[in-house]
Amino acid sequence: MKIHRIVEANCLFLFIQCILGQVSGDSHRDLAKLSRTFYSWRLEDSPEFATHLGVYKYNDKLDSFTLPQQDLRKGRVERFLKYLHLINTTDMDRSDWINYQILEDTLQTFLDGYKWRLYGGLNPMNFLEGNHIDPYVEVAATPFDTMGDFENFMVRLETKPQQLRDYELMFREAIRLKHTFHNVSVLRDYELMFREAIRLKHTFHNVSVIKVPEQIGRIVSRSVEHSTYYIPFDYVIYGIEAMDDAKRELVKERGVKAIQKVLDGYKRLKTFIEREYLPRTRPHWGVGVWPEGKDYYKACLKWHLSTDMSPEEVHRIGLSEVERISGRMQEILRQQGFAGSFVDFFVKLRTDPRFHNNTADQLLSVYRSIITDRIEPKLPELFKNIPNMPLMVEKMPNDGPGGQYIPGSEDGLRPGVFLVNLNRPNETATFMMMAITLHEANLGHHLQSSYAFKASLPDFRRNMEFSRYYQVPFHFPFYTAYVEGWALYAESLGEEVGLYNDEYELLGRYSSEIFRACRLVVDTGIHYYGWDREYAIQYMLNYTTFARNEMEIEVDRYITWPGQSCAYKIGEIKIKDLRKTAEEKLGDRFDIKEFHSVVLENGPMPLRILEDVVNNWIKNYSPPTDPCANHCTTPSVHFLSLCLVMFSLIKRTL
Repeated sequence: MKIHRIVEANCLFLFIQCILGQVSGDSHRDLAKLSRTFYSWRLEDSPEFATHLGVYKYNDKLDSFTLPQQDLRKGRVERFLKYLHLINTTDMDRSDWINYQILEDTLQTFLDGYKWRLYGGLNPMNFLEGNHIDPYVEVAATPFDTMGDFENFMVRLETKPQQLRDYELMFREAIRLKHTFHNVSVLRDYELMFREAIRLKHTFHNVSVIKVPEQIGRIVSRSVEHSTYYIPFDYVIYGIEAMDDAKRELVKERGVKAIQKVLDGYKRLKTFIEREYLPRTRPHWGVGVWPEGKDYYKACLKWHLSTDMSPEEVHRIGLSEVERISGRMQEILRQQGFAGSFVDFFVKLRTDPRFHNNTADQLLSVYRSIITDRIEPKLPELFKNIPNMPLMVEKMPNDGPGGQYIPGSEDGLRPGVFLVNLNRPNETATFMMMAITLHEANLGHHLQSSYAFKASLPDFRRNMEFSRYYQVPFHFPFYTAYVEGWALYAESLGEEVGLYNDEYELLGRYSSEIFRACRLVVDTGIHYYGWDREYAIQYMLNYTTFARNEMEIEVDRYITWPGQSCAYKIGEIKIKDLRKTAEEKLGDRFDIKEFHSVVLENGPMPLRILEDVVNNWIKNYSPPTDPCANHCTTPSVHFLSLCLVMFSLIKRTL
């Protein structure tokens, strides 16, 4: 052990000496080099994430979830941070300074979370996330153009059982940490596991995992030839011209054996969860009951909000927002001559045929029309330099929320996709559709993603890994409050430009907003104030318009992902506060398009850095010099911009 530490110390010394020799004194060059190196390591360390981004050099590897690997990651990130702090920041331009701060926050957030690695991170699967949710996503992201592609895929299949065994080992460690607190004899059952002396309860609650065996069951119930993993061997393999019939049969035979081992691995994991893990899940709903659990929750909250707000403050804001929004809704009801509560009013609307479509095709058509006929014509009133990134509206393959957005590719060849839930078309209220569309598509996530693609951002900021919520706060941040805060803010923009046609659609917008406000109260209630599940469900039902079964799923989500649901409203409030500050300080000079450009064109970031960016913009603001910047139609503005760019290029050539 002593020799190991000496070697490790010497390696670290040599690494730092190497860094000192590499720093050129050019802060722009040094920061760009470090950003590229960090991003390259991120792809190597997360090979499945790399595949989804279209980087295929690691397609023969799978992500590692072991505890020793977590220690290795920590050491690597510490060295990246040391390197970053060697870069001279005194001569940095504004863009580099923003990137420097965000890289620093990315690395430091990960290191701060290391303390909590043996908490939620020990539970690598739940009813919301994991490869067991939809294996087709994994297969669809993989290329199958060459024999080498098939070789890589088969290596992954052959490695998959070990990854599933790593899942089980993590679950077992969570069980051990829970039950060492109660029963020392359990230690003997897991003698090969890490024997840390922490006496904690770190398993999920039952509601987070109870559906997992059924979800895995859908995978293992099919034969190899009908498995999702077999699709490439059944169809795509015949398109590989370089593969003759004999070679093709050998590859298929190897594929069948590998897939069978994957299915066997899933069966083993399913049995383990049913027989060993579920009987030992934590008895209390919130994580606050764990030793240091409230501090753990504060760390999760900080990770998602990218700010130091306390649970008490978040809870108070939630109560205040619920009161404010419910007052707006009651005012509309009074104008409608309705004397009951808005919950009663929405119950009445659910049975009104005016607000429902009978078929999925009708719903899909309405969503597409909302985007093209109602939202897109309003974009020039709020934004400039609007990216022309393609957007598709498609049916959600599985049951889930009302809508979901999947970003496209930077080159636009793969469009952004707005997935809509069409499983129960007669239950989808049409007056809710505008708010959902504004949130997930334009003006929300799709527009946000499109600006980020067009912005000059380093790759580590452009391509963030939006997954593994269970690992929070020991995870690289993807700035939930910024991302979801903008989408909720986008719903309010629809009211400003008249996109809600009547009081019913406006009630739909407020229903969506109060739903996010209630989350602040319920999430903190469960994990910090000790609320039970039923009390949380009833609170949501008292102020929102969703059915009980929907609220049960929502509350189970909050139980599983502490702090995540608070990001929406806190992020929206911050953006609105920054806009109000800009309006007050700039007065008549304030330009909404310019403000939105500052927020969107700088990409995802912590709220504290966003505040600094906006304040700097206010301080150095100068109105657009183009006299028709706020009045010309979009084609004219784009044409003028194109002319200016061409003139600049010609001038440089001359």
